[in-house]
Amino acid sequence: MSKPSLQLPVIQNWSCHNCGGCCREHLIEITEAEKTRIEKQGWAADKDLKTDKPLIETIGKGRYRLAHQADGACVFLNDDGLCRIHAKFGEPAKPLACRVYPYAYHPAGEEAITVSLRFSCPSVVQNLGQSVSAQSGDLNSVAKEIVAGKRRDHDAPLIHRNPKHGNQQTSWSDFHQFLKTLDDSFADTSVDFVVRLMRAISWMELVEESQFVTIKDAKLTEFLSLISKASVKAQPDNDLPVHRPSRLGRTMFRLMAGQLARHDTEADYQRGLGLRFELLSAALKYTTGWGKVPQLAGSSSVATAFGDGTGSGKSRAVGFAELEHPFDGRQPEIDELFERYFRVKIQGIHFCGPAHYDTPLVDGFRSLALMYPVVMWLARLRAARGGRTSLSLTDVQAALATADHNFGYSPALGMSSALGRVAQLGKLKQVTALVGWYSQ
Repeated sequence: MSKPSLQLPVIQNWSCHNCGGCCREHLIEITEAEKTRIEKQGWAADKDLKTDKPLIETIGKGRYRLAHQADGACVFLNDDGLCRIHAKFGEPAKPLACRVYPYAYHPAGEEAITVSLRFSCPSVVQNLGQSVSAQSGDLNSVAKEIVAGKRRDHDAPLIHRNPKHGNQQTSWSDFHQFLKTLDDSFADTSVDFVVRLMRAISWMELVEESQFVTIKDAKLTEFLSLISKASVKAQPDNDLPVHRPSRLGRTMFRLMAGQLARHDTEADYQRGLGLRFELLSAALKYTTGWGKVPQLAGSSSVATAFGDGTGSGKSRAVGFAELEHPFDGRQPEIDELFERYFRVKIQGIHFCGPAHYDTPLVDGFRSLALMYPVVMWLARLRAARGGRTSLSLTDVQAALATADHNFGYSPALGMSSALGRVAQLGKLKQVTALVGWYSQ
């Protein structure tokens, strides 16, 4: 089988800084071959493994995952935050899922794979480490393992679903034209990030109203250029009109924010009914928007990298109403973070198709666009709990690492009810309102 062609996000850096967060916050499913390999490594005689439980759990017919310790950490995570398998046998001995993170690989056309990153990793958020392009050798090796024995002739994601005219499908080459136009939209640093985002939302709404049976190749290039230029003409500078989202829009938005903020680990799941009642109570509060914002389970890697935002360890209770006031969010360093985040997700096709519940381009981009107000709202919450009325870059970094943990991966967000809320926010023209309102 030929070597896959790899497309890398050239604007991103990453190296592992051994925070151990991924080993605490992810359940690692392994293959039958990986299970056999780990069983042959002789862990039964290792006295440092302090557990009387099996190291591998069966989660279904022919399906297995690594066990976790009582505190939620992977059973192979040692006290120094390092993997025992890696330390004893080298990185290639680890399960493939462990070696892939925080990278994500997605089909990008015949024999082509595109690479993205998960910003749930604090080192990705902070752009720390070696450039991704310098790691092409290792990334290619992993890519070969991922595609081994699998079909590569995937169709490009749909552009949008049209009840009247049917699903709008294009070739891979045309699909990449949409991606390039999106990427170019966010690369224009002559205006604030929120303006770039509103422009992209605007022309994507026109895409949703169009059919692409005859608009393809050179015609598609012309079409995308025209609607992109029209969005720039409609919003040429940073003098942005800001409108308060509707009550219904804010309700649906808070529910999405609450789902993206959840960081339940294996230790949380062991609480059974206690966790369910806690989450039900939190959901009711997020729905009504009354009273104080409930505290949800946080991320250990976020806490390690960014602290809790209070400076003293004393978090104050925050009312939902407090988060509706401006927090000075339009700052150059915050814009740079979001530009990098959106461009990595777009270049890596990490927001639609197989990477995002098989949603079409338009629907997936709408979900990605909503990540901006969600992250800014969660950053406001973090700042307010620390007694502050303006955002810092650290607040936004911590909020992005928290929310991206679930983006495209949480089963709850892939349910028809959650995807329906995103679609409804689009139909009600609330996405733009939410973006503008929480940019302040």
